[in-house]
Amino acid sequence: MTLIRAAGVAAVIGICVCGTALAQGSDSYLEFLLARHLEGEGDTAGALAALQRAAASDPMSAEVRAEIASFQFRRNQRDEAQKAAESALSLDADNLEAHRVLGLVYSGNADNERTPPAQAAMYVRDAIVHLEKVVGQAQGLTDLTVNFTLGRMYLRSGAADKAIQSLGRLVDQNPGSVQGRIALAQAYAANMDLKSAVATLEEIVEDEPRVAAALGQYQQQAGLNKEAFETYTKALELQPTSRELKVRRIVALYDNKDYARAAELSVEAQNQHPQDPRFPRLQASALNASGNRTKAIEVLENLTRAFPKDTISQFALVDIYSKVGRKADAERTLRQVLTVEPENANAMNYLGYLLAQRGDKLDEAIRLVNKALELEPENGAFLDSLGWAYFRKGDVNEAEKYLTMAAQKLPGNSDVQDHYGDVLAKRGRWSDAVAAWMRAIDGDGTDIDRAAIEKKIANAKGKTQNAK
Repeated sequence: MTLIRAAGVAAVIGICVCGTALAQGSDSYLEFLLARHLEGEGDTAGALAALQRAAASDPMSAEVRAEIASFQFRRNQRDEAQKAAESALSLDADNLEAHRVLGLVYSGNADNERTPPAQAAMYVRDAIVHLEKVVGQAQGLTDLTVNFTLGRMYLRSGAADKAIQSLGRLVDQNPGSVQGRIALAQAYAANMDLKSAVATLEEIVEDEPRVAAALGQYQQQAGLNKEAFETYTKALELQPTSRELKVRRIVALYDNKDYARAAELSVEAQNQHPQDPRFPRLQASALNASGNRTKAIEVLENLTRAFPKDTISQFALVDIYSKVGRKADAERTLRQVLTVEPENANAMNYLGYLLAQRGDKLDEAIRLVNKALELEPENGAFLDSLGWAYFRKGDVNEAEKYLTMAAQKLPGNSDVQDHYGDVLAKRGRWSDAVAAWMRAIDGDGTDIDRAAIEKKIANAKGKTQNAK
């Protein structure tokens, strides 16, 4: 190649290689320019050959090797890009383009679903190291891709505050970036700042309704259920067949205590998607919450007949049967669940606890819950069921053993603390029993009779005073 030809190329395409240490007029510099031109013309083989000649002409040039790395990365030749970038950094540890390429290569490796988790975590750390070099040393505006990728890597590493900073820079430079704002909202949510997550997407949802689904999710998490319903409705205009969006919209209504509308939309969605059992389950939940348990049971009974292997619906039916006192129907349904899934630990525990509550078939109850505990030995709810079954059988020693463990594992569970108080009272440990019952009153309030517990506390305090 002659100097005249190379100079002509540069003049024609108007290339200025800024920030390079290549001597203008040198063979390496001219090959560099030619490579840019050939790549622009679609001649990637010729461009690579020119870059390789530039590297041979100037073996100590980190810039040429960084350009080769960038070229290979643009062609999705990641292994070659990595080797070239590492070669550039061996010559100049501060070469920003080499750091940029390596950071993007490592982030891509981390994103590969076939990468083992431990290796992916290492790639995330390596990507952050290299991309931080670029952000830390770059002057002026930073590459949007660098900020976006660095923000995602921070988020994956659990550094949500740093992710907010990086993604915030991206959004400041490009306020209309949909992916940038979605990622920034994720970072805010991970940092427990749902208000900012919502605000980040609200700014563009009118112009970019693609973000409506994500916005609705953050609104729902923030307790803005009315707003979430409206946002999900907007999202469904873009994705009218999305069952997931329909489920979320119904749940938003349910959480907003608009049970009638939730039930209505559940029926509408069920008609559109008759093979999805979630919609009749949602209808039944809304009916139950509104007080219409008879209709809720009818819906679930029809559903379990239509989907006999749908154990989630069967559990929902058991819950309502139990609440209305239809214990025999609850037992029958749980046994059906175990016919479908013999190793279902939750069904074994539920049936065992149901039998214990009734004081019926206590040996079977103990056997069922013990089997459930073999599958999940640390499950506090299972330990409570076993302790309660022993208590109902009159075996106070075994009852205290398991209820003590359950109470330690589930200190905020009102039902467990109530049971624990009962076994302590049976032991005559009135002060300890009162403490347990007080925890039951201050706990989650689930499945307890507050008035009955308060009466037990009053009786126990009376016994303590009499003993004095």
